[in-house]
Amino acid sequence: MAEDVANESREKLRLENIFGAMSLALVDKMEKAFGAETGLGPSAVAAVVQIGSNPGLSIEVLRRTIALSHSATVRLIDHLVEQGLVLRGSGIDGDRRSKALHLTEAGTAVFQRNLAARRAVIDRAVGVLSAEETQALGALVEKLLPALVDLGDDQNVVCRVCDESVCVRERCPISHMS
Repeated sequence: MAEDVANESREKLRLENIFGAMSLALVDKMEKAFGAETGLGPSAVAAVVQIGSNPGLSIEVLRRTIALSHSATVRLIDHLVEQGLVLRGSGIDGDRRSKALHLTEAGTAVFQRNLAARRAVIDRAVGVLSAEETQALGALVEKLLPALVDLGDDQNVVCRVCDESVCVRERCPISHMS
């Protein structure tokens, strides 16, 4: 009996190792793919993906989603504007200080390449699974993900490079947290 408990404990610790390693491998491979595909760092990629998914976004909303300070987000947007990827539009809700952010044509191309790079990395990982295994993994991830996410801004931060065009809000394990 004690040996069974020890084996279960070892298996749980082993799972923690391989799950952690897989999580880091996915993040590392995605960041490398983003850099290779677009030359942008993780915060810039997240900003482009968020602005592409939510045209007219304000710097404040973007700041909370990509988890940067206001001044760091302003500097990031300045850099993306200089690169010709982002435009600052008119004021939001009559506030001339709060500018609506939009992607340029070049920014839209970078947005699409970022999503394709992300998709390729994830497909590389889950592409080895059968249809049944993919469905089972999906169910497990839907169950696990809410345990890793805190209510509030963290719910948006975790989805900062998601392809929102394919997100099924009614089934999103993050948007249904309460």
